[in-house]
Amino acid sequence: MRPVVRSAGTRLLGLRLTPLYAALVALLTTVVRTFPPQLRDELILHNSTDIANLSSGQLYPLVTSALLIDGDIALGMVLLLMILGTAEAYWGWRRTAVTYLAGHVTTTLIVFVLLLLGPFHHAVEKIVATPDVGVSYGMVAVLGALLAACPLPRRATVATTLGAMFSAVFLAAPSFTDLGHVVALATGLTMGRTAGGTARRRTARPRTPPESARPEDASPSPTG
Repeated sequence: MRPVVRSAGTRLLGLRLTPLYAALVALLTTVVRTFPPQLRDELILHNSTDIANLSSGQLYPLVTSALLIDGDIALGMVLLLMILGTAEAYWGWRRTAVTYLAGHVTTTLIVFVLLLLGPFHHAVEKIVATPDVGVSYGMVAVLGALLAACPLPRRATVATTLGAMFSAVFLAAPSFTDLGHVVALATGLTMGRTAGGTARRRTARPRTPPESARPEDASPSPTG
């Protein structure tokens, strides 16, 4: 048990991305919430991945929207530290950062297209300028990638359960944020299976022994 605890402690102390990113999000969110309501709302809208911003060609919210939390900051920080911390301990900070950002951006763009062209286009006028900031899309995508790539017990059951939960929430009270969570989980599962499959193929590839190790190339033993 002690080696396991020691190994987990070493990995947690070696985290780079997760604590820095969580601290940045907490700091920016706290500072913005100290602003007067009108200024605070303007800042959130300018950095929101809503339909109005994306339709006008403003792409910077695809990144800056993941620097603010419009909700319970304590719960957001706990989930962020747990999910990203686990991913970083397993993958390292580079792959975790790529998975998180790719999941956040891809999910946002897919939801944007679904709202414009899909069966939800009739509701676009009502939510065209609804603020959409937060870390949940990226977190759910990383969670999906972890479930697909890591050797976890009953991961298929966990992934199915999460998908059913997100879908039930969306169907009970449809909103583009809940739709985004369903899309983010599917996006993460796809990224995790792709990366995991590539890694497994590379690991399973047989290696040709070096020339010096082949039996036919061995020097004959001297005879007396």
